[in-house]
Amino acid sequence: MSAEERIKNYAVECGALAAGIASVEDINRYAPEGHRPDDILPGAKSVVVTGGPPTTAGAWRSPNPRITTLTRVYPMIRGTVVMKLAALIEREYGYYAVFYDGQAESGHNPFLSLKLCAEMAGLGTRALAGGVILNRDHGLLNFSCVVTSMPLKPDGPMEEPVCPHHSCIKIWEAKHTTPCLEACPTCLSGFLEGGRIKWMQFRRYLCEPRAQTTSTTAFRQKLLEIVNETDLEKRKQMVYGEFFSRIVRSLAFSSELVGGCIECLRHCPVCIKATTLRPIPRGGKP
Repeated sequence: MSAEERIKNYAVECGALAAGIASVEDINRYAPEGHRPDDILPGAKSVVVTGGPPTTAGAWRSPNPRITTLTRVYPMIRGTVVMKLAALIEREYGYYAVFYDGQAESGHNPFLSLKLCAEMAGLGTRALAGGVILNRDHGLLNFSCVVTSMPLKPDGPMEEPVCPHHSCIKIWEAKHTTPCLEACPTCLSGFLEGGRIKWMQFRRYLCEPRAQTTSTTAFRQKLLEIVNETDLEKRKQMVYGEFFSRIVRSLAFSSELVGGCIECLRHCPVCIKATTLRPIPRGGKP
């Protein structure tokens, strides 16, 4: 087994659904200075990217959108996956490694674009739905990575885009829309031409505030409102009210920022196929 196969297989053993390898040279062709792998680790040669499911197939089918959001468990453990992967590279191969999952950062100017790394590692391509990366087999994935000085054979970007799906192309030709664009025309815009994405726009400044109703950002905003409230009785009601109680309860389990509601992907044919379980015959294997 090659080193590349060993590393990617270990990532799956640790909890990832998929793993790929990108070269630092490929990433640097698109990433600006200050946001490149070798800005994190001098002498970096490769980036091992891991992807896991945002939630379960059952949660995707819940009629309650809050269930889909509140059960996003993999983003909480993806740091552990790449921490183990970095330890493997240093322990068994003797190369420096830095794991990165973006969890400790806030704002919209991260050290490294995990989406770009995933693209260059062949784990998917950009989609109309907010520019997320869609994987042909697994649909939407959450990513984390290991930047290493170990020279590894890169998988390279995919040759054919995952989005748009052929059914979306037919819908576009008939109605000039797609399931994701139709789901949220406020946050999303785009145009297809010749079966490919000609342009797309994700208005994150509109999407993110709607999704971050129980995040650390929401906690700070609500806390400021409470502190500035001069009516003592109203302030008490705000503290013990359902909304602030839900924010505090969510922080007890995770301070993760939710970047979007992902409702635009609920009817995405790529995600539907990826989250449709095959029936298992009684007493047999699927």
